[in-house]
Amino acid sequence: MPAEPGPLTLETWLAGRLESAPPELAEAVWPLVRGRLAEGEEGLVHAALDALADAAEGEEARAGAVTLLAADAILTYALEAAADPALGGSAARACRLAERAGPDGLIGERFNNDSTRRR
Repeated sequence: MPAEPGPLTLETWLAGRLESAPPELAEAVWPLVRGRLAEGEEGLVHAALDALADAAEGEEARAGAVTLLAADAILTYALEAAADPALGGSAARACRLAERAGPDGLIGERFNNDSTRRR
């Protein structure tokens, strides 16, 4: 996690948010988002969906629960970041991201496909 002050980036913004998160959650979030930060908020949405898919297929209950909580947190952070003016965001930008991510968007594509849906 970045410790030096500098320009506000999605990574430094997220680091600030995760400072107050339970350590186990913060430790679960970082590996899930590291490779997606350059993609901005939409990358966080994809990271959340990947984590959600992993949690749905996981066998260990506690690890799956932490991954599920991390997925939820990442999706929430993506929307918060999209709305944050400090990152160039706005309510309209967050709404557009929510529409792209919602049931008829990325989430629907990922989880409503009959070939991937769990019964």
